[in-house]
Amino acid sequence: MNDLHTGKVEITFPSHTQFVHMITMLASNAATVAGFDEKQAGKVAIATDEAVTNVIRHAYGGRSDRLISFTVEITPESLILKVAHTGQGLKKSDIKLPVMKEYLQKKKPGGLGLFIINKFMDEVDYLDGEENCCLMTKYRNKAGNQGAKAD
Repeated sequence: MNDLHTGKVEITFPSHTQFVHMITMLASNAATVAGFDEKQAGKVAIATDEAVTNVIRHAYGGRSDRLISFTVEITPESLILKVAHTGQGLKKSDIKLPVMKEYLQKKKPGGLGLFIINKFMDEVDYLDGEENCCLMTKYRNKAGNQGAKAD
């Protein structure tokens, strides 16, 4: 019997850092409902934290009077997270992930958010337009996601 619950939750919240923890907890709980273990759910939460924080800091320039939309969808195959906003967009072609050896030699704090998101999630895409979004996917039965429970 398949006891996996599927569904979608959407929430819109102000672009203030006080809401980041609430959203990361929602992401973590959704990962658990989707069948991922605590370690994988923690990775989903960290990736979500980075994505939401990037919107607040970079897309909205630290402004707390804008809105962010967060959608989490559980499908039989995956967990899909969408962080959407109307601020400054990010084009996937402009992203240059750091080479860790070079990054560590520079001893510069910060700048690892996109690296972490891409490392912890199976697929990451950035869509720009009237609404910009970071779309993150974690597959239930992918190698390396041993924490995901099979049907």
